[in-house]
Amino acid sequence: MPDLRYRTFRMKVYGRLCPPQLGLEERDRFMRLLDADDEEGMEAFLEAQPLRDPEKRVVRILKEARELGERINVLDRMLPSLPHAEISENYSRLRALGNEISDIEASGSLR
Repeated sequence: MPDLRYRTFRMKVYGRLCPPQLGLEERDRFMRLLDADDEEGMEAFLEAQPLRDPEKRVVRILKEARELGERINVLDRMLPSLPHAEISENYSRLRALGNEISDIEASGSLR
């Protein structure tokens, strides 16, 4: 299960979503976004592509995971050593999203 709190893990999943029908320029743009760790650019790029339903679901999962990860980072700075219910809930949701991506991968829907 990928640790979706961190950009590096989310970008690895994005890398597996490269549409096979891309032309040379589009593939180059995809690779530049990937190399730059540009999640917002990658979301916009993939939303403009004709993706299958499992791939669309993965993009939505990654977007939600980014938002949760950013929220956890803010909460961690505010409450560095205290347990906090919202942090726990966000971690639980991130684990569930990671499991969902793992299930999609296991079904063979991702390349």
